[in-house]
Amino acid sequence: MRYEFILVEHIPDVARSAFPELEESTVAIGTTGSVMYGDVIDAPHLHGILDRFQDLGFTLLELRRLPD
Repeated sequence: MRYEFILVEHIPDVARSAFPELEESTVAIGTTGSVMYGDVIDAPHLHGILDRFQDLGFTLLELRRLPD
């Protein structure tokens, strides 16, 4: 399953290493937001990604499942 994560904040390069399974889109979200996407294996993996966003202080604006 592929998911797209739309975040309020920009993900700085130093925090990108916390999300090796995700790629960052070049689509700009306002002046500060980020769009990341990638393969998610199962529900625990998805929750782990969401937990990492929260632990690093990022705000998830939207989560979408993408077509495979």
